[in-house]
Amino acid sequence: MEERLQSEGAIFTNDYKDNENQPDWTGTVMMTKQVLKELVTRMRDEELSEMELRVALWDRKGRKFPHKEYKFARLDVPRKEDKKKRPQEPASPTPQSSNDDFDDDIPF
Repeated sequence: MEERLQSEGAIFTNDYKDNENQPDWTGTVMMTKQVLKELVTRMRDEELSEMELRVALWDRKGRKFPHKEYKFARLDVPRKEDKKKRPQEPASPTPQSSNDDFDDDIPF
């Protein structure tokens, strides 16, 4: 089974919010070189312009400051096999040559 690539982080309430245009929550997710490299490789190999990542959040309380609530965040890179589970368009049948040994790349 392929190892699931994950990055983790924390998202806290924005204590410095002073208007409605600022976010309610803010934080960071640490991404390893391995995860970033896998993302770039998949996007290049599959010629993607975007990739959907899974985000999960858990409610947590700080150890040093139990009154300080935050969200523990995990960012998952989908497994290659997860992509295969989605329904795909049926492949169009390829025409069969009567002579499989013949090289069709000859220009004449």
